[in-house]
Amino acid sequence: MITIANPEKYIAGLYERLSNENIEVGNGEVIETKEDEQESGSISTQKLFLRNFCKDNNIQVYDDYTDDGVSGATFDRPDFNRMIKDIENKKINLIAVKDLSRFGRLSSKISYYLEEFFIEKGVRFIAVTDDIDTGHIETSEEMVQFKAFFNEWFLRDTSRKVRNGKKTRAKEGKVMTTYPTYGYKKDPLDYNHYVIDQDIAPIVRRIFMLTRNGMTPTEIGKILTDERTLVPSEIVGNAHTRKDGIKRGWNRNTVKRILQNVTYLGWVSNGNTKKINYKSKKTMIMPKEDRIIKKGMHTPIIDEETFNIVQDMIKSRTSTRVKSYDWLLKGLVCCKECGKKLSLVPQKHPNKTTFYLRCNTYATNTHLGLCTPHSNNLEKVTDFVIEQIKKRCREFLNEEKYTKIANTSKDKIIKDRFNVKNEILILEKKVKDINKRIDKLYEDKYNGLFEDEDFTRLYSRQIENRKQAEERIKQLQELEEKEDSSIDINKLVNDFVNMKEITRTMLVSLVDKIEISESKEITIYYKFNILNMGNEDNKLQNVG
Repeated sequence: MITIANPEKYIAGLYERLSNENIEVGNGEVIETKEDEQESGSISTQKLFLRNFCKDNNIQVYDDYTDDGVSGATFDRPDFNRMIKDIENKKINLIAVKDLSRFGRLSSKISYYLEEFFIEKGVRFIAVTDDIDTGHIETSEEMVQFKAFFNEWFLRDTSRKVRNGKKTRAKEGKVMTTYPTYGYKKDPLDYNHYVIDQDIAPIVRRIFMLTRNGMTPTEIGKILTDERTLVPSEIVGNAHTRKDGIKRGWNRNTVKRILQNVTYLGWVSNGNTKKINYKSKKTMIMPKEDRIIKKGMHTPIIDEETFNIVQDMIKSRTSTRVKSYDWLLKGLVCCKECGKKLSLVPQKHPNKTTFYLRCNTYATNTHLGLCTPHSNNLEKVTDFVIEQIKKRCREFLNEEKYTKIANTSKDKIIKDRFNVKNEILILEKKVKDINKRIDKLYEDKYNGLFEDEDFTRLYSRQIENRKQAEERIKQLQELEEKEDSSIDINKLVNDFVNMKEITRTMLVSLVDKIEISESKEITIYYKFNILNMGNEDNKLQNVG
C-alpha cells in the first residue's frame, strides 16, 4: 500500500488515458472496444479513483491531464505534452496514474521518464494499483521493468490482432479509409461501403472527359481553380490534417491522383500504405502488386474504357528523366522572397539544352500566387556568382586588416582549444566522483544511516550536479568538434582565386547560401564572418 509522508510538499497532476481499438476475430467479426477497459475502466472511473487517492492522502491536486482515444504506443499526446510542460514550469511535482499501462505501453519510454526525466525534475511518480512509487526506495526497478514489458507485449499483441483483422476485411473488399474518396460518401447503412456523392461525381466525370479530350492535368487544375471548385480535402473533410495551414487550390498532382484512382471503377484498393511497426507513426507506400484489390464492390463513376484511355494518355505525356543533372550551385541557391530552394528546369532547343532556375514554391502551387517564377539563366547566374566570390577572395588577400583578424583569431582558437580540453578532463573527473558519492549514498541508506527524506534530498542534489556537469561536457565537445574557420580560410581563399576550374567541394566550403530575388538581385552569404564583413548585395540584371 502506498503512503505519503509530508503530503503538503506535493502538488499532483492526475493523468488518465484510454484508447479506442478495433479488433477483428473470426470471419470478419469486428469487436469495437476500449483498450484494456476491464483493467482500467473509463476515463471518469480513473479520475474518481485518483481524486479519492489524493483526498485520502491529503495531496493537493493541480489539474487532470486526460488523453481519451489516444494509443499508449505514442507519447506524443496533447494532454501528456501539457503535463510535461507544467512539470518543466514547476507547477506540479507528483504524477499519479491508476496503473502503469495508463501512463504508456513502450518500455523504453517508461524507463526514460521514470529513471531519468522525473528524477532530474524532482517529480515523484505513483502508479496506484501497481504499487509503484518512485518516492520509496522499496519500489523495485525490476518490477517496473517487468510491468512495462508486459504492457508493451499487450500493445504488440493487440497490434497483431488489428493487423490480421484489417487483412481479413481487405480481402473481403471492405472500405477501410477514414475519409471517403472524392466523389463518394460512406454508406449510412454500412460504413465500410461507398455510395456515389451525386453533387461531386459530375466533377470527377468532367475531369476524365476533359483529359480524354486532350487537356493536361495542369490545364484542368487551372479551370477548376478559376471556377472556385472546392478541392477534395475540403469536401471529404481532411483539410485539418494539413500542417502548413495553406489553403490549397487545384494543381496538376491533385488532378492526376483522381485520374489514376481505381476506386472510380467500382474497385476497392486496400493495403496502399503500411505502418513500419506498432511503435512508429511512419508509413511506407506499398508497391501496386502488393495491394489487395477487389472489383465490383460499389457503383462505378467512370467506365473502364474511359479509364484505360486516360491511363494511356497520362503515360504518353510522362517523360522519364534518364539523367539527373548535377550542377555547381545545386542546393545553395534559394528564393529570397519565400526561402525555398530553386530547382533546375531544362529547355530543349534544336542544337542545345538551356537550363533555367525556378522557385519550387511557384512550381508546386502556380495558381495560388504564393511566389513568382524567379526564372534565371543558370549559366549566367553561375558565371556571375563565381566572379563575385573570386573578387571577394582577392579583396581578402590584398587587404592587410583581414590577415591580421585571421591571425589573431587563429591564436585565440588554439588557446581556447587548450582550455576546452582541460575543462573537459576536470568535468569528467567530477562526474566519476559524483557517481562514487551516489553509490555510497545507496550503501548508507541500505545500512540504515539515512531516513527516506534525507536520502532523497542528498540523492537529488548529486543527480542535479551530475546533470549540469554532463551537459557542460556535451557543450564543450560540440565546441571542440566545430571546424576551425580562421585556420583554414587563407588556404581556401587562395585555392579559389588560383584554381582554373572551380569544384563544388571548394564552393560549399566557402559559401553558406545564395539568395536570388525576383528582381534578379543576388546576395552571397559566406560561411566565414570575415568574408561577410562589408559585403554589399550584388545585382545581376537581365539574366533572362
